[in-house]
Amino acid sequence: MRKTESKPTLTYNVRLVATKEVTDYWLRLLGEAARAYDACVKFVKENGVPLNTKAIHCACYDWLRSEYKMLSSQMVIKVYKDVCGALRSVRSNGKEWKAKASEKQNLSMRLDKRLYARFGKDGIDVTGATKNKRDHLAFSLYPKLAELFDNYTPCDPLIFVRSGQLWLSIPFDTPVVKQEGEEAVGIDLGMRRLFVTSDGTAFRDKDYLRKRRQVRYLKRQFQSKGTKSAKRRLKKKARKEHRMCKDMCYRAVKTLLNSTDAPVLVMEELKQIKQNTSRRKKKDGSDGAKRKQHNNAFHQVPIRMFRELLTYKAQLAGRRVETVEPAYTSQTDSRTGQRDGIRKGCRYHCADGLMLDADWNAAVNIARKSNRPVSNPLPVDGGIRFLSGRSHVNRAKRGENPNVGTIVPLHNSHLQAAQSLAAR
Repeated sequence: MRKTESKPTLTYNVRLVATKEVTDYWLRLLGEAARAYDACVKFVKENGVPLNTKAIHCACYDWLRSEYKMLSSQMVIKVYKDVCGALRSVRSNGKEWKAKASEKQNLSMRLDKRLYARFGKDGIDVTGATKNKRDHLAFSLYPKLAELFDNYTPCDPLIFVRSGQLWLSIPFDTPVVKQEGEEAVGIDLGMRRLFVTSDGTAFRDKDYLRKRRQVRYLKRQFQSKGTKSAKRRLKKKARKEHRMCKDMCYRAVKTLLNSTDAPVLVMEELKQIKQNTSRRKKKDGSDGAKRKQHNNAFHQVPIRMFRELLTYKAQLAGRRVETVEPAYTSQTDSRTGQRDGIRKGCRYHCADGLMLDADWNAAVNIARKSNRPVSNPLPVDGGIRFLSGRSHVNRAKRGENPNVGTIVPLHNSHLQAAQSLAAR
């Protein structure tokens, strides 16, 4: 079963230039919407209202209109629709949605055509304090923002508050480039090596791993203190770790797209993988002891962030990302398709004595699960090629040794298998 992703969008945040009266009005308006959101969440939970738009509308619309008179009818509709979507997400994630406290963390609202008009490079007209009148909000037109308005179509923006000022998050619809070819490259995600592809390339940022270990050590120290100062520093280190992780993912995605010409990128569907691998399996198939160390290490892998970045950047480059089921990809011999080998750490021992890199073997199986031709069924150089995310990566032609990265020989039998396959 293959899944394709939605149309990619580009988002640009810009600060709005508004008078003090308009800013104060929108701060009060967004605060009123946040209180209405929290009250609606509490009402739906306590009364067991079904999580569908019609039921929540019948139960909450008239009450919200009479209780929060500052909100227009369209704003009330957007409030209970946001509540419905948020509670559905909490429930689908396997959490007890009735007990979870869903509160509006930030002052924000997604605008639609009923709440704004004349949206372009000159600014945007939004609902004002005066009835049947809109206020014009301008913004600084940076060259990048002007380029986006010239080339793409803006969608419904999000107005939010940052440091007491009004900001606008503007999404732009980008056209999907026509894709040519059906060749696929498999991508296997790991803990130390972020990804290994079926082309025999891998990405590992030792500098990022070293800095992350340092940050997580400091976080553990602050957690053990428990003081107010330690909690403040803990939040600061958590933000730093998130920025480091995001920067690494951006570099990894760029490196991956530069390292292959395959139009289809195949990944595993790793939803709930952490819950499924959190316990050791006994011989009778039941759950055994909890794998605490494994969970802590696996939790640090930014799987979702990497996939989201790769999805929209691949579509901008005229490629697409597909997902397949992850069952038995690490236990199957990529040459024969049989589950007769044994995986030990980073090595896969085949039944005939051949030893392969386990992640590369899994990446080939992932690519073949898409039922498309694999871009490279066996690394011709007999080893994994580590790509560098700090500089530009030159793509090597198939059959030639690359001029970047490090060649890591795996085993003589691996090279012999590559030579025998090439002789065929």
